[in-house]
Amino acid sequence: MNQNNTNADKVRENIDLHERIASRYDDRHGEIYNDVEQERLHHELEHAVRLVTSSSGQPRVFDLGCGSGNLTRHLLALGCHVTTADVTPTFVKMASALDPANTTPYVLNGVDLSEIPDASFDLAATYSVLHHIPDYILIVQEMARIVKPGGIVYLDHERCERYYQNDAVLQRFFTLTKEHLTVRWYISQLLRPAWWVKRWKKTLNPRYQEEGDIHVWPDDHIEWPRIRETLQHAGMKIERDHSYLHFQSRYDRGVYEQYRSQCEDMRVLIARKG
Repeated sequence: MNQNNTNADKVRENIDLHERIASRYDDRHGEIYNDVEQERLHHELEHAVRLVTSSSGQPRVFDLGCGSGNLTRHLLALGCHVTTADVTPTFVKMASALDPANTTPYVLNGVDLSEIPDASFDLAATYSVLHHIPDYILIVQEMARIVKPGGIVYLDHERCERYYQNDAVLQRFFTLTKEHLTVRWYISQLLRPAWWVKRWKKTLNPRYQEEGDIHVWPDDHIEWPRIRETLQHAGMKIERDHSYLHFQSRYDRGVYEQYRSQCEDMRVLIARKG
């Protein structure tokens, strides 16, 4: 099987899986849908929108991998018109339904953005999506291509290098915030057919991820230096490149506040086209 077929299979599996869980997606992701992360995200997006110089009118934003509308909600609140783009049709419908007058639905082909003309948007944004895409560098190139001069590319919620370096402080934080599961929880999982299916798939493929993650391993993860180089080669200036300690709803808030200035596990990057 050639690489193109392999990537096509990964995209197809990703679509099928997210179609099945679309209605439960928000409930499954307490690491995204919590007050701390949502406040951080809003401030970052607000900053990105302020950096736009490509238009003096309503900013037009391409939300790549919109999911159920995580970025779209914030961007609408910031006065943007949002193209809700995803490979999963149900997600596209969910996100565009948030404000039909100020959204445009768009189903991605899962490979590139070749159907989008150059310099079409004021901002192209994505959050926790690059690690799902087989050729994520190509997609970063495409995001740079479709923004206008003075437009912004916004990349957020991908693991930073420190996460994969067995950093002592970060590992101590993870130990202190580790979720302790009860015997009752383990028994409940054993009674779920889905748990056994997951174990079987893990046996067949040790890198199987329940939600189609690809680039989440020490030897295959998001390479931020390559992303920076790609954006700069496309004529973009890095306006913000910041690593942060991500908050999850299961964390002890006091422990998080103690460690948030000492270590980080995620990264956000904002670049503007010259």
